[in-house]
Amino acid sequence: MCGRFTIYADDDELVDFFEVDLVEGEHLPSYNQAPSQQIRVVRQVEEAEVVGSAKRELVNQKWGFVPFWAKEGFRPLINARSETVTEKPTFRTAAQKRRSLVPMNGYYEWRVLPGGKKQPYFLSLGDAEGRGAPPGSEPLMAVAGIFEWPAEGSEEPATSALLTRSASRELAYIHDRMPLFIPKNLWSAWLDPDLNDRDAVSEMIAAVPPAPLVARMVSPAVGNVRNNFPGLINPFDPDEGTLSIPS
Repeated sequence: MCGRFTIYADDDELVDFFEVDLVEGEHLPSYNQAPSQQIRVVRQVEEAEVVGSAKRELVNQKWGFVPFWAKEGFRPLINARSETVTEKPTFRTAAQKRRSLVPMNGYYEWRVLPGGKKQPYFLSLGDAEGRGAPPGSEPLMAVAGIFEWPAEGSEEPATSALLTRSASRELAYIHDRMPLFIPKNLWSAWLDPDLNDRDAVSEMIAAVPPAPLVARMVSPAVGNVRNNFPGLINPFDPDEGTLSIPS
C-alpha cells in the first residue's frame, strides 16, 4: 500500500527527468502528499489533443480514483493491485487506455509493532551497495498510475490511483505491499495508449522488477497531514524524543 509520499522535486526537474513536452498548472513541493490532494502526474498526450510532436504532459490530478460509472457516495480508491488491475471492472479500462507515471522522491509506510503501535518509515531509492541518499537528495522515481477522466461538463480534475505490488523480501518486514515503480526503459510503453491489449499490459506489469529501496525510521509526525516540512524525512530515533514541528 502507498498512502503518503514526497515529491520535493520542482517542475523544472520533472520536465528534464521525464522528458516532458507540455506543462499544465503548477504544484508546490510536498513532504507529505496525501490522498484527495492534487498530485503531479506524467501522461502521454493523445495525437488528437495537440498540434505538433508533443508527447508527454505534466499535469495535476486528484489522488483518489473514481470510475466514470460511480454513483454519489463512491469512496475514491488511492491504490490498485497490479496483479489484478487489468481484470477488476473498476480499473481494467483505465489500465488498458489511461496509464500514467507519478513522480516521487520516496514514500511512507507504517510497520505494525508488537502491541499494535505503528512506526512510520520513509522508503526511497538506494544505490548499488544498498545505501540511501542523504535526506533531501533522494533520486526521483516513477510509480505506475492509472487515471479516469471526470464526467462530461465537470470542472473537477481527472482522478488517479497508484499501482502496488508485493513487497520485496528486504522490505516485507515493514509492509507486505509496495508501489509498482516503472523503470525508465518501460516508460514509453507504459504511457502509450495504443498499447491497450489486456494481456500485453499484464505481461508488462509482471516483467517489472521490485525497485531496490532502502528504508529509515521517521517521526510519527508524518501521520498528521497538516505537517509538511523537510524534517519529516529525517532519520528518527523514538528513544531520543519527539520531532520539533515548525509552527
